[in-house]
This record gives sequence, structure tokens and C-alpha cells, in this order.
Amino acid sequence: MVAIIQVSNLSKQFKDIHAVDDLSFTVEKGDVYGFLGQNGAGKSTSIRMLLTLIKPTAGQISIFGKDLFTHRREILKQVGAIIEKPDLYKYLSAYDNLSILQTKRALVPKELC
Repeated sequence: MVAIIQVSNLSKQFKDIHAVDDLSFTVEKGDVYGFLGQNGAGKSTSIRMLLTLIKPTAGQISIFGKDLFTHRREILKQVGAIIEKPDLYKYLSAYDNLSILQTKRALVPKELC
């Protein structure tokens, strides 16, 4: 399989708070991956680091086989994300909801479905 997202030893610290501590995972082509956990577990912080909205304290992120911080613009042109509480149509499938939100590029490439 091809690793689309590779996260290694990712950490984020805000003063005395360790929001994310040594997170590592791989998402391969065709996988559907979700973050589950209690409030304050680091889910949103992890996603914000994957989108370069905040900078990690430590660790590495590779997306599409490229270092996220070296190839940021190139990578993010191919990424779509919704953070926090999106308004979705409950009667539509997840794919159909994402299709509504798409711009020039599909948020979910057909080859990943």
C-alpha cells in the first residue's frame, strides 16, 4: 500500500500543557481514518498541525510522500478539511456531503473511495 499520510513522533505543547504527546500513525491510500477521544485529547490540535494551522513542538509529517513543511503549498492544494462542527445534511451520505462542499478540486478523490 501507499502511505498518503505519515506522522512520526508528533507533539505539541502549549506552555505547561501537552496537547499532543508523541503521536505516530500512517494512513494508506483508500483508508478512512478518524480521530476519537474525549474533549482535550488532542484531536483538533493534531488536525490543525496536519493542516499547518499550528506548528508542532516536535515530530514529522509527510503527506503524499513529501515533507509537509518543505512542500506545504504543493500539498495543501490537494487537501480539503472541515474542522470542528460542520453543518451537514443528515439525509445525505458522507461522500455526498463532501461533494456539496467541493471547489475546483474534489475533496475526496475518486481513486480514494
